[in-house]
Amino acid sequence: MKKTQSIFILGLAISFLSLSACAKTIPVKVVISNGDFEVNKSFELSDVGGGKTAINFKFKDNKSKTYSFDLKYKKLPSNRSYPANLDITIKDSNGKKLGYLFLANNGVEGLKKQGIWGLIININGKPMNIKINFGKKLSGSLDIAELGNEPFVQDTLVGKFGFQMIRPVILPMVNEGVRSITYSLDAHPYSVNYTLKNKGKGIVEFQHNLYATNGGKEKLLERIYFEANSLESLREAMYAGKYFDPKNGTFKLVFYPALGQTTPPK
Repeated sequence: MKKTQSIFILGLAISFLSLSACAKTIPVKVVISNGDFEVNKSFELSDVGGGKTAINFKFKDNKSKTYSFDLKYKKLPSNRSYPANLDITIKDSNGKKLGYLFLANNGVEGLKKQGIWGLIININGKPMNIKINFGKKLSGSLDIAELGNEPFVQDTLVGKFGFQMIRPVILPMVNEGVRSITYSLDAHPYSVNYTLKNKGKGIVEFQHNLYATNGGKEKLLERIYFEANSLESLREAMYAGKYFDPKNGTFKLVFYPALGQTTPPK
């Protein structure tokens, strides 16, 4: 091998090792439960390029049905508001998708600002809660009393219905420590709800709920939720979730900041 080639290869190796060493890593805990069983897994997640950007495992419920959890951390194109995103998919043993979450973010340190993200899916008539802890902060400075004029964008798409509803919403106070508003999907027997709840110690939980409606009763089909400890971290949330309805196909639930995304960190 020529000397110049050796120097070039050595340089690439040093650059790769330097990049891996500089990449930030955070602990991740995944808890999956539905009231009858609970699965706990712990991992490490690095920024893109850090080598720890995928989490995959299979798990079983109390009836020995097998499911899979798949998380991939990817770089987004430079023309996007965020530098990276998480793809989280839940499938059954036949590879059928049951739930999906695309979570755009400003790196693993940005994920820690919310601390906890979750996806609740109705599976066989019972909610399965997939809770992901990216390093929950124990206290913050946020209270829903301050959010009376905070706009949120509600964006729902249902391909089979040829339906899309986009609207900015303000969440009214409905109970002490709770703001909430619900919209029906026109004449279709479904509704979408946004809820904000005080969790205590300056932490607020945001919920994005999809319900089936029948005879005045609501049945939860999917919930996307996260925690924020500051107005900045609340406004950084941006995601697209999917619920796969056995009858009416894919429901896409999109959320993004009404005030615009902040510049990605340098």
